Amino acid sequence: MNLTSYESIKNSVVLDFEEYIEEGLSVAQVSAKTLEEDWTFVNSSLFTKTLYFVSIAIESLKHNEIADFIYLKLDYFLKNTKFEENVDNNDVEQLLQDIQICKKLIDKKEYKVRETSDSTKARVKYILDLKVD
Repeated sequence: MNLTSYESIKNSVVLDFEEYIEEGLSVAQVSAKTLEEDWTFVNSSLFTKTLYFVSIAIESLKHNEIADFIYLKLDYFLKNTKFEENVDNNDVEQLLQDIQICKKLIDKKEYKVRETSDSTKARVKYILDLKVD
């Protein structure tokens, strides 16, 4: 199984949210933990980074809140429509559909943007800047 495929990433994010929310973590904590645990996948391509951000945003919005570090970068990812040539066309199509779903959820404005600490934002920025060998 391709660990950077649409289906595997999407399932991973959904499972993270189910598991960690049940354990008592907040949406912001789950978002940061997911990015940290999966940083090598997140940072492997524009496709995977976009998919992680959009998937985390959708799962967050299902809980009527979104972490500020996701929300502030989300606009950039929602504009992505061109990805690496080696990405499966079906995966790209599914991601483009998710981008539309995410835009609709954002437009509803039925959520709160959760402020996080400067250290959390710095940690997430550091994670997102890591290079994959």
